[in-house]
Amino acid sequence: MTLKPELIRRLLRFAVVGVVVMAFFMGLNWLFGRFAGATAAFLLAYPPALVLHYALNKWWTFGCERTDTARQVSEYLGMVAVTFVVQYAFFWLAHAQFGWPGWLSAGFANAAQMALSFVIMQRRVFAGAKAGAG
Repeated sequence: MTLKPELIRRLLRFAVVGVVVMAFFMGLNWLFGRFAGATAAFLLAYPPALVLHYALNKWWTFGCERTDTARQVSEYLGMVAVTFVVQYAFFWLAHAQFGWPGWLSAGFANAAQMALSFVIMQRRVFAGAKAGAG
């Protein structure tokens, strides 16, 4: 199986978005962790990281110009519910079981759910995005 150039571009963009959002998420975890516990910091950092993740993926990774935003957001939130369970399980494992700091556990958890997120966004949330975008 050969990878098409557009899929390769999307994967590379998704990786860049993933690194940017992961750094943002970990930074917020570190910041919030200074006045809240690790779990509270994880939960507080999650919503702003999601907004950044959605926006960068919609307009840059997938170049999606569709206007059915309500449907896309609802599908994205459905995906988030699934990936949150995966992400939180990895966070708990790293923090509670391995004793890693909250910010590092958050980064590990974020990386763990990235592949699942890409597949769901590619095939469902932003399906039909114009080819060769951006």
